[in-house]
Amino acid sequence: MDFKAPIDITTVLTAVKKHRDILKAVDKLDASEVLKHFTPVPGITDSLELGKVEGGSISSKYTGKFTAGKYLGKIVPRRLVVRPVVMEMSDEPERYRRTYIAEVPGTLRKEHPFELWLINHGHELASNDLLFAIFTAKYSADENKTDIQDSFDGIGTIVTEGEAVGDISSAEGNVYATGELTRANIGEKLLEMWRHMPRTFKRKKNIKMFISDDLGDMYDDWRKDEGTIVIGLKEDTSDTQHLLGSNNRCELVRVPNLPDGSQFVMLTTKGNICYGFDKESDFKSIKPFFSGNPYTFDASGKYVIGFQFVSVHKSEFCVNDRPVDPEGSNPFGYIEVTIAPDEAKANGGKWRIQGEEAWRDSGTYVAVPGGKEYTIEFLEAAGYTTPAVQKKTPAAGAVEKVTGTYVVKSE
Repeated sequence: MDFKAPIDITTVLTAVKKHRDILKAVDKLDASEVLKHFTPVPGITDSLELGKVEGGSISSKYTGKFTAGKYLGKIVPRRLVVRPVVMEMSDEPERYRRTYIAEVPGTLRKEHPFELWLINHGHELASNDLLFAIFTAKYSADENKTDIQDSFDGIGTIVTEGEAVGDISSAEGNVYATGELTRANIGEKLLEMWRHMPRTFKRKKNIKMFISDDLGDMYDDWRKDEGTIVIGLKEDTSDTQHLLGSNNRCELVRVPNLPDGSQFVMLTTKGNICYGFDKESDFKSIKPFFSGNPYTFDASGKYVIGFQFVSVHKSEFCVNDRPVDPEGSNPFGYIEVTIAPDEAKANGGKWRIQGEEAWRDSGTYVAVPGGKEYTIEFLEAAGYTTPAVQKKTPAAGAVEKVTGTYVVKSE
């Protein structure tokens, strides 16, 4: 193979056309490690409104006549927006040919000629770029920002923006406060997060708990510390596939593309996370062109992509209170409530943020958007006067500690 010879673009196009069946797509290479856990939505050129009925029921007693369903709940629309990503290659043929020979040892394979390998190589590079943008990308309208990280809103950006406006918070029931995860507590905390979900959620299919590779390793170490015994032998604790205690219904998905040190955890279903695009063929669209220099290989292509949740309702979705990027700002403020005395706790004393359905135990805390006022109310305890409501405005990243003191009723 002549390293110095120019690349014949016509030969590349011919090889691509002839061997299109073995041409790999951007979304089926490295990026598929994460995308395979999402639901693909094709045919979107700009945006699509997703709709999910939240709450309500369609079944009721038959009374002799059919009536319009008044318990159908409400449709909460969420818009899936796709934006363009450009793929561009430009380099000297020698570098590509040397890599090809290194990757395809022995005789040069006729079914995988160099010209086809060249386009596939571009797809591999583009797919790896996409993989590491899926969670962290944030769209910018600034024309000077042209990285893939500026091209669309990734999953992490959608979550962070939802937390900032209050759509995702403890008050909405779709944030479970794990606090900092450690080797000593990660097993219990993730199981608590799973158990706090509604019973209907636990019966769904394709339930996923997304964690970073680092948290996955920490979870394996926790299992080793627990010393699980199976038939007299220690169970293999590497790469745990399912959350212990979930009856194998919750798959632990270790994603390699969360920022370093991230303790972010997301619990939802495959059907609830969508990635949109126009045509599948766009993911194979890198095409060579004549640049005027026969000694460089130049090619370009474009696809559109975007991410969105069908619903962030507590029956479908939950995250923990750790930020996606530990180096970024945490939109959550925290309210921690202690109930006194212990006898009041034993007699039923609990607390909650006004508007919540469930009551919380003493010593627990919530994660809510900082800078907003919240009302803390208390549950009646037998033999005690219930404390008055308290209003608190936690700052983002700060903890407001509250004590609800019950007073024994006078006889």
